[in-house]
Amino acid sequence: MTARAGEVKPAGWPAGVHLLVFALLIAVPLILVTGALLLRAIQLERGQVEGRVSQVLRGIVDELDRDIDRQLAVLTTLATSPTLIAADWPAFYDQAKASLGGRAYIVLVDRDGRQLVNTYVPYGQAPAMTGDPETVERMRAASGPVVSDLFVSLVTKQPVYNISIPVLRDGALRYILSIGLTPRDLNELLQNIEPGWTAMIWDAKGRILARSRDHSRFVGTMVPAHLREALQSKVQRATDVDNVDVLAAAETSGLSRWRIAVGFPAAVIDRQVNDSLLFWGGTIVLAAAIMLGLAFVFGREITRPLAGATAAARALGRRQPFDVPDSRLREANAVTAALRKAAGDLDESSAALRDSEARLRTAAEAARFGPHEYDVAADVTIRSPQMRRLLGADDAAQKGSFESGIAFVHPDDQAAVRQRKQQILAGTQADYELEYRIQRPDGAVRWVMDRGQVSRDSDLRARRVLGVLVDISQMKAAEQRQRLLFDELNHRVKNTLAIVQSLAQQTLRVNPDPLVFADAFGDRLAALARAHDLLVQEAWQGTPLREIIATALAPFISQGRSIDISGAAITVPAGVTITLSLMLHELASNAAKFGALSVADGRLLISWTVASVAAGEAIELAWVERNGPAVVPPVRKGFGARLFAAGSLQIDGRHELDYAPEGLRCRLSFAVPRPEVRA
Repeated sequence: MTARAGEVKPAGWPAGVHLLVFALLIAVPLILVTGALLLRAIQLERGQVEGRVSQVLRGIVDELDRDIDRQLAVLTTLATSPTLIAADWPAFYDQAKASLGGRAYIVLVDRDGRQLVNTYVPYGQAPAMTGDPETVERMRAASGPVVSDLFVSLVTKQPVYNISIPVLRDGALRYILSIGLTPRDLNELLQNIEPGWTAMIWDAKGRILARSRDHSRFVGTMVPAHLREALQSKVQRATDVDNVDVLAAAETSGLSRWRIAVGFPAAVIDRQVNDSLLFWGGTIVLAAAIMLGLAFVFGREITRPLAGATAAARALGRRQPFDVPDSRLREANAVTAALRKAAGDLDESSAALRDSEARLRTAAEAARFGPHEYDVAADVTIRSPQMRRLLGADDAAQKGSFESGIAFVHPDDQAAVRQRKQQILAGTQADYELEYRIQRPDGAVRWVMDRGQVSRDSDLRARRVLGVLVDISQMKAAEQRQRLLFDELNHRVKNTLAIVQSLAQQTLRVNPDPLVFADAFGDRLAALARAHDLLVQEAWQGTPLREIIATALAPFISQGRSIDISGAAITVPAGVTITLSLMLHELASNAAKFGALSVADGRLLISWTVASVAAGEAIELAWVERNGPAVVPPVRKGFGARLFAAGSLQIDGRHELDYAPEGLRCRLSFAVPRPEVRA
């Protein structure tokens, strides 16, 4: 690229030339020599420790095998006892008990595991069966000495182990002779280890038999699986049961299935390595001092213009103005020019980005959606703050895997959503749209729409997914309410038509005259319509009992009649509202024709009580008429009486009509479900 007219081509040498000369003269030889010397020193120190670990381990294994061999010798001697051959168990008990001291005891069982002699308890008090059935099984499979794993003794009630030999008769297994020993016997073998070292023995199942330190705390516990796998015959670095880093190795006993491990504190090695590092570090510091002197000569022409470019870059990062003059270093001048152009571009793009982010943030908050991005190859999802708020997640969930996103899905939908998303990633389509439920950490369940686009490579493999998560809970709730409303409306229309048909038939039966039938039927339809109006006002969720009574008596209340309505607040379900309204209408019509509402001085008292019962709320409603004409009991059963009887059955209640001369009394009892508490 040639310079345009009027431009001055930057002078000077490239920075790479200066840095290359500096690196070749000082850095490369110094680093190579120092690294080789340090590596050799560390290898020597580690090799010495590894050799010592192997040596100590071999010594403990040999000592353990010698101890087992001594116990086998005792058993072999006892196995030739004449009292054993003669099956004289009391005499053999005395001989075996006298042959041992300390914490050990002799156990003799037959090939089926029945105990014959146990010197830990008085003769004749041994348990019926052995507490070490595994040794019996191993002895049956292959007759030979057996060293058991750790188990809890039936007599000592403590962890013990057995060293056992078979007693043969005519080449067949007849008895099993064992020495029972406690882990403390093994612990004594480990006490000669050097200070700071640790040794441990565990059985074939991984239970610890003995440990040189904290023996009582660890005996009987399991060696962690990772530690058993890590500890091999080769010395390796591992974490022991105390969570301490050690250089350790393990070996299997030659006379048992036990493993013995020896560990040396890794901190000691680390300290030695650190000492070496300090020594060689001092060497490097000295060399660095020489290097700095040389660097001053070679670097002065580089550092000044680069420092100016650095200051310009910092000012650009802080969105501050800067002015850096050109220098003789070509790369620095190129960087400065690029920074000047970047400053202008950044101002323009930052303003546009701020406007775009503000619009997107406002739209996301208003529309309740949250953007997200999924890198398929890395299995990393980046969730926007809006999406995290929608999920109810904290900032820790900003990034997550595919399965971490599935974890937010409602448990009932997880399998289907996982399968569908995997199909989308494995398919060829670009756009997708899913609807499912999520369950927030606080237990709240929300409906969401997951909509986005899959970016694919030339082989149609999914590379990246960009999408948004939209909260559609309100829309789903509205759909549910609409479905329920349609179902309820259909049910109510059928019920209403049935009620109208029944009213017409019963009214016509009592009042065959067309004019009388029209008036009576019209009044009852009006009462039914008023009940429907109440239910519509309450969205068919039920109506307060006071409003039902007030609506039925509205014509008489407006005339100033003496009507007293009292009772606790209670809501009557929609199914009961219509039936109760018709029953009250019949009582009011009867009172207006023959009772207290037919005269100016008449008085009507309506009251009710509410009591909690297992089924919900029990209501006792009383209708009392006073100061009306003398009441004469009806000669025949009219429409009102039949309506009351049918209505009581319909609401699963009961009623009583008292035709007292001083005024009609009616008592109606029924129950309603306990109202739900709405959040």
